[in-house]
Amino acid sequence: MDQLRAIRYFCKVAETGSFTKAAKAFGVPPSSLSRRVADLEKSLGATLLKRSTRIVKMTEVGQIYYNDVQQILSQLKQSSETVQSYQTTPMGRLRISSMVGFGEKILLPLLDEFSALYPKIVLDVSLSDELSTLGRDDVDIAIRGGYAPNERVLAIRLMDNGFIPVAAPSYLDNYGTPEDAMALKQHQGLYFKAPIGPTPWLCYIDNQWHDVSGPAVAISNNGP
Repeated sequence: MDQLRAIRYFCKVAETGSFTKAAKAFGVPPSSLSRRVADLEKSLGATLLKRSTRIVKMTEVGQIYYNDVQQILSQLKQSSETVQSYQTTPMGRLRISSMVGFGEKILLPLLDEFSALYPKIVLDVSLSDELSTLGRDDVDIAIRGGYAPNERVLAIRLMDNGFIPVAAPSYLDNYGTPEDAMALKQHQGLYFKAPIGPTPWLCYIDNQWHDVSGPAVAISNNGP
């Protein structure tokens, strides 16, 4: 039995003095409403309503029960209105974890505009290149590069994250300019250290990926 629905049916019958009027208010057959109220009385082990051919009145215990459940229904209504208001006007704390480079160059410049649109949201932003586990860490949104994690999360692709080979003119003067991507293997390199290790140089040649990484001379987890 749906007890909450039965309680609402009982209260409406008590207020209108009629099963028919109460049923009309809820848009259900009078017989269905009457059956649910009877089931409620059975579960409580008490007679809540005096039924006659002309009128329906509450018993003494029915009046006591009505007064008690009215407070409960009023609280439920207030709670529902609070939730609806919360949904209508976004508020609370939004925890965002972002890669350092992405956060500094793309995310942080957008936060003023976001705060203007949603002034009741408190932004809690952490910049880190460490992997965040949404199920374990206290994070609502995690922005990371690479493939989607093997977790039950909603992963949305924000943008491409490509790399291009660059070199200082002084380096090229000393070591020469590589003629093609495969020649990069013979050149010294600076590598970004991701949580799973240095990010290799990968190049797409003849419909397949090739590792063209050269010897490392410096590795850092900070892009700049």
